[in-house]
Amino acid sequence: YATSGGRKLHELSLIFVTSSLYTTTAYVGKTIRGERPTTVPTYKLFVVAMLSMGSTFFSVRSLRYVIFPVQVLAKSCKPIPVMIMGAFLGKKYPLKKYLNVCIIVVGIALFMLGGNAVKADDAEKGGTTMLLGCVMLFLSLSFDGATGAYEDKIMQRDHVGPFELMFNIQLGKAILAFLSLVIFNEVNYFLQMVQETGPVLLALGVTGAMGQVFIFVTIAKFGALMCSLIGLGRKIVTLIVSIIIYQHPVDTQQGLGLSMAVGAMVYNFADRGGKRKAKPPTVAARDVEEADGVELKGLLSAEGTSAEDE
Repeated sequence: YATSGGRKLHELSLIFVTSSLYTTTAYVGKTIRGERPTTVPTYKLFVVAMLSMGSTFFSVRSLRYVIFPVQVLAKSCKPIPVMIMGAFLGKKYPLKKYLNVCIIVVGIALFMLGGNAVKADDAEKGGTTMLLGCVMLFLSLSFDGATGAYEDKIMQRDHVGPFELMFNIQLGKAILAFLSLVIFNEVNYFLQMVQETGPVLLALGVTGAMGQVFIFVTIAKFGALMCSLIGLGRKIVTLIVSIIIYQHPVDTQQGLGLSMAVGAMVYNFADRGGKRKAKPPTVAARDVEEADGVELKGLLSAEGTSAEDE
């Protein structure tokens, strides 16, 4: 379909190109670092790749029905399925974590239900269409929660380095995207998208892959908390820039909702940073793979980290 800027967007083509570039970057990274081959069975890594593929596909697909700021805020609900899954498995969270997540959800709801959240060029992205987009985002979040839970399960028993994990998952996603293009006879859409927006696709893939590398370097040099704060800052700046450049109208109710959601996330990391004791930075495999969600994982992991430090 065509974006408001007139560019063509095809989800499977986008995933195939970006995942292929991510795979190449991860291979170089694991080779330079000399990471040991993973002991995780291939079929388990492929399951993670399928779950991650589902999350990415529905997240990108949602942009057919909602504007970008709505997608960014809705994805901030990621702790909800993770929290539900953790509670189901017997994990307990302090009351303030539940309150923090509830404030974020309420803020997002206020933003999405307030005023006319679309500009003239995106007039179709509202009402019933927005509800369909929200369903897509819910499915994406569900796949996110399943991905995190399954990764935790396999990593409790098996070894995997950060770039090794990134390589296997992104390779799996690239294979799945390619097979989907062939099975659904959409190779022609891929060729059309490459012809019309090839440089844009390449730029997205290269910048995204380099972002993964910088995430790893930041965690290794400054720790996961600093990486989380940088990620949170990126998300806030992205929201503001998108609203200004693409002229998405924001009324008082939406401004209040946006402030609540962002404020709750900022408070969470301020509270987390105050409790955490200094220790050598370590790089977790999921920190590199879950680049887009690293700043939100602190909502659920901060308490556990503090307990371990004590």
